[in-house]
Amino acid sequence: MPALRKPGHEIVAQALAAGKSQADAYKAGGYVYQPANAHRLCTSPAVAARVNEITADRYHDERKTREIAANEAGLDEAWILKRLKYLTDVSLQGRPIKNNGVPTGESTKPDGPTAVKCLTLAAKIKGMLVHRHEVGDPGEFSRMTDEELDLALIECSKALGLPDEAIQKLLTVRAE
Repeated sequence: MPALRKPGHEIVAQALAAGKSQADAYKAGGYVYQPANAHRLCTSPAVAARVNEITADRYHDERKTREIAANEAGLDEAWILKRLKYLTDVSLQGRPIKNNGVPTGESTKPDGPTAVKCLTLAAKIKGMLVHRHEVGDPGEFSRMTDEELDLALIECSKALGLPDEAIQKLLTVRAE
């Protein structure tokens, strides 16, 4: 989408995309601030679409920049995991104690909390941890009738892409 035809509207869209409030964006566009008019312009389909396009372009550019910087620095998953493994090992075993740079053969006490943090981060990177959270209000299902629960089960199952035979089997297992 090219820039908006009206320069004032484009300035408002740019300001909104930069995180300014509706009032500040409206004033930046050269308009005299009136709440109703500012809201109407800032939420108009053309301006809203332009704001979404600007923010998407900025996000894409920033992401590319981060990728280039990470590649130039040699940061990749393997590098990070090697360092995490080293930190975990050091945390579990303790660090060697040195006297004037010469190892004494002794080590510090193991640092359990740091080791746990390292292992947790490594598990997150590898996708081994599942984040679970309740969807909906607490106790939402306890207030539903059996028919409402069946409809909710059917809706969720279809959203997951389960075949109709599997959905019917789920519904009949409860009844038996």
